Amino acid sequence: MRRLLDKTARRILTRLFIILFTSIIIMFFIEWRFFDNNINRTWQFVGERFLVFSYNVLLLFFIELVVSALFKTPWTGAGITFILAIIFSYISSQKQSFRGQPLLPEDFMLTDQAGTISKFIDMGSLVRMILACLIAFGLVLLLNYLTKHFFDVKDRKEPKRFWNKNLRIFRLTILLIGAICFVKYTEFIRNHNGERAEDIPQLNSQFVAWNQMQNYEDNGFIIGFMYNWSKFEMKAPDGYSEEKIAEIKSLYENTSTTENIMDYNIIVVLNESFFDPSVISEYYPISANNVGGKNSMGVPITKDVTPTIRNLIKNDRKSNNYATGQMYTIDYGGGTANIEYEVDTAMTNYWANTVPFVDLYPHIDYVPSIAQIAKKAGYKTLAIHPFNSGMYKRNFALPKEGIDGFIDENQISFKDCDDNRQYINDRSAYNETIKAIEDSDKKTFISLVTMQNHAGYGDDGYSSYSYSLGNAPKTGDLRSEFTEDERRQYEVYLETLHNSDYYLSEFLGKLEKMNEKTVVLWYGDHAPGVIGRVNDSKDKDTRDLSRVTPYFIWANFELKNIEYKDIKRFNQAKTTLPTTTPNCLTNTMLDLLGLEKPDYMKLVNDVCKEVPILAQAYYGSGAPFKSTTLSNYEIFTYDILGGEQYWLK
Repeated sequence: MRRLLDKTARRILTRLFIILFTSIIIMFFIEWRFFDNNINRTWQFVGERFLVFSYNVLLLFFIELVVSALFKTPWTGAGITFILAIIFSYISSQKQSFRGQPLLPEDFMLTDQAGTISKFIDMGSLVRMILACLIAFGLVLLLNYLTKHFFDVKDRKEPKRFWNKNLRIFRLTILLIGAICFVKYTEFIRNHNGERAEDIPQLNSQFVAWNQMQNYEDNGFIIGFMYNWSKFEMKAPDGYSEEKIAEIKSLYENTSTTENIMDYNIIVVLNESFFDPSVISEYYPISANNVGGKNSMGVPITKDVTPTIRNLIKNDRKSNNYATGQMYTIDYGGGTANIEYEVDTAMTNYWANTVPFVDLYPHIDYVPSIAQIAKKAGYKTLAIHPFNSGMYKRNFALPKEGIDGFIDENQISFKDCDDNRQYINDRSAYNETIKAIEDSDKKTFISLVTMQNHAGYGDDGYSSYSYSLGNAPKTGDLRSEFTEDERRQYEVYLETLHNSDYYLSEFLGKLEKMNEKTVVLWYGDHAPGVIGRVNDSKDKDTRDLSRVTPYFIWANFELKNIEYKDIKRFNQAKTTLPTTTPNCLTNTMLDLLGLEKPDYMKLVNDVCKEVPILAQAYYGSGAPFKSTTLSNYEIFTYDILGGEQYWLK
């Protein structure tokens, strides 16, 4: 009996040692993948933040303990954990490559779009990931074979079954211990206060709310991931109540009796990844090839990559039918749906810091928006997106904003792509928009989200390139020569951007000739994820340049409410419209059109005057002054997205 107990004790201790040892190895692998396979940077993280690394290992130990409790040998549990780590690390690295953001819990809300998302994946890296999983599986088989006699319980007379009756309680106990410990030891992570920089005294570190790449870099992958788990629910701000909402609403009710006269179509265009490369020309110097000739799509090659946007900015003050500005976007390299949400609703993602379409909209039925304003005025409301309508669950989210029709890649009449690019181009998207206006027997509101400039920027996209990237930046703190991959991706991006700019000029030209009055709010949602030397700079002024995109409000008739002001720009000439975040664009358009605003938009108007830029990246570890207006805005946003919607009652 004692001999059996001694063997059992040795097996248990050996199992625990194997789980601990493999947890250290797997955790190191996860961090190595996070740091883009940089072994020196990984060792630096382990050495400088050993306590943080050790805590991540402890959490992974609990996870592996749960997995291993399901199997006879610890090698199987470790192998499955390692394979999952390979898969999750691969997904995170792909996201980091395209968007400069790590894997977040809300990304798993898009698992039903795996087939769509796979279009963005580099197939070579996918094959390498699968091979790594197969190697890990083979290693598990080998280790199980070499240690099979040690973990076989030969002293027992019962048959060897996966879930042996006498081991069932033991396995369940281990599983529960691992699960309970994981929940217990992540409680302070999941239940953080949500402050922009929050101390973690037990780990001698800080949670970073405003930059999740920094948060993962400082606190490790598992802690960073669990930190973001709370984003599935919004936390009620201080003072939220039905009485407080009534008080805020009373400030804006019945402040005007003006009736809206909306006798024009309204088109809101989110142009995917449209960025002005002249803003970062010192960091990414470019030269044009064959100026005066034409590229593979028959588009004239000009010295300027975006001449349409440049001419709009240049002639801003000479025109009475449009005005231009810069948008300080809330994201870099991605996050399109979050920017779209802010423009659509005039609400902010500053406090929620999640994906509202995916995480918050499923729990509510009605969302105030520019589409709702148009719908109330008798407009037909339509969304056009030349891609999968289920991406970011737009097909479920947009109807809650008042969108009644949706044209996606399956319904669109125009399906042309540029050369070998996989996305329907902007020319087709714009032609579909014009067709929708011409086919409608009433005034139409259209929300168009394009796809042409979307990542990835593979070298098989175009047969020739109109622009070349220089050898190295002329300025900045990251001035080494560009790699071949950087050069290839940026030049592909410039090609699709140049074509996109040309298609925009065609679109405005066609609208100019239309008999129907039409207004366009147009903006680039974010920079492409290929200007890391700007986005990763240690200098905030430089980083800010990766966050500014052009926007304009244009009409094929005279706009009478244009007020010319000297507005501060980021590396750009002074123009007319304010530099602002997406939540203020709709308010800016309503001002320019002289339209009466619904009550909540009057609150937004006050916010945009006080805090025109409301983005976590802009303030870093700081925050804007929490005025009464800004506090009311936070309470209103929570009421609509996470509260009881008292405002709508």
